[in-house]
Amino acid sequence: MSENFEPFPVDVILKFLQEQGWENCIGLTLQDLRQPTAHLAQTLYFNFLLEFGFSDSLLMIPFEVLEDLESPDIYRDMIPTLSLQAACVHLFTKLTGESGFGIMDLMNPTAKRTQRFISVMQNFWLFCNSQWTHVEQIQGEVDRLVRSRVEYEAKIEEYKNKINQCKSRAVEEKAEEDSLVEEIDLLMEELKQMMPKQKELNDIRSHLKTELENLATKTQNSLEELRKVEAERDNLQGVFEGAAVLQKLDVELIEIREELVLKEQRKLEFRNHIELLDRCKEDYSAVLELVQQIAQEQQKTRDLVGKIREHHTVMESTKLEKEEAESVIRELENQFKERSAVLAKMRGQWARRKKGKEEEIQQGGSELEEAKLQLGEEQLAAMDLSNKIRDLNLMCEDEQEEMARLAGNTRAHYSMVLEAMEKFNNKLNEDFAKIGEAKNKLNQGPPAL
Repeated sequence: MSENFEPFPVDVILKFLQEQGWENCIGLTLQDLRQPTAHLAQTLYFNFLLEFGFSDSLLMIPFEVLEDLESPDIYRDMIPTLSLQAACVHLFTKLTGESGFGIMDLMNPTAKRTQRFISVMQNFWLFCNSQWTHVEQIQGEVDRLVRSRVEYEAKIEEYKNKINQCKSRAVEEKAEEDSLVEEIDLLMEELKQMMPKQKELNDIRSHLKTELENLATKTQNSLEELRKVEAERDNLQGVFEGAAVLQKLDVELIEIREELVLKEQRKLEFRNHIELLDRCKEDYSAVLELVQQIAQEQQKTRDLVGKIREHHTVMESTKLEKEEAESVIRELENQFKERSAVLAKMRGQWARRKKGKEEEIQQGGSELEEAKLQLGEEQLAAMDLSNKIRDLNLMCEDEQEEMARLAGNTRAHYSMVLEAMEKFNNKLNEDFAKIGEAKNKLNQGPPAL
């Protein structure tokens, strides 16, 4: 025991013990402290040990200890005292650094040693009582730190889950990108397959052009033949008129001659004249029928010319619509090429952004590991990490929306190209049908005179 330590006076010790209100210490007097007994000393030491946090089963004897001893009855009364002595030695060693407390201080205590040991315990109790408010504050702070640690561990676990979700989203985006690449490859293959069809359409167009030229030449030939027929008709009309006049003059001349030369043969002449009139009537009826046939052929020729003109206008409109369809196809092809270039550019940008996001995710993981190691600054590190993860989540959502928009635009343009090609094919089929009908009508028309 330290030599510099001054024990408390006996009356101070007595007042302290009376204020505590311990059992077996209510009727304690100064005489009892000046002449302490073994029972009093053991009671006081045990009460102090209870105040300092020792268990109340300190004086109890474990049952298995008695079974291990050869003569348990001999040690039954000594074991509680030895336990109390060991606890006191442990306490005094921690408080003063000395272990001079012996078994005799419990079995046969002296007033001076008991006063010094009790003073040491009383002094330590007063110190603990004065520091109790600080202990509560420290305990509250410790509890707060423990709760904060639990919260930070929960946040770290949440951040881990978010990072795993981001990684899974990155994998899904990679899969979606691969599917889009495959779809684009399929579209390119379909475009390559459509190129021979376009070549066939160009060949058909050239063939139709040649057929139109042939039809134009045939139409020109038909017009020339029509002019020839009209000229022949005019000539025939002039011949018929001249023949009628000459025939009339001949009849008059015959009549004059008959009147001048053969007045006597009037009956015969009149008979011959009647016969001649009958023949002329037959000739006139034949000529009239021929004129009527010529007029009908002329009307048919006019109708045929009108039909040829209508077919010519239909062919011109078909040609214009075909040129418009070709211009639409070229425009759609240019738009498809531009969209393909924009898509390739967006793919490159997306790949660079994705690489940046992966680096940011790796950086966030490394910062998370550093945050685990630096628990002293866990609040600031957790705030920074949460902000970065929120930014990463927002950027990932933006990338997903951009990819979805590009995919939708690609599908829309592809459907527009297909629709335009289908309309063009339908229009070509209609034009072919119209040209076939016109050709059939031309073949089925009446022959030229």
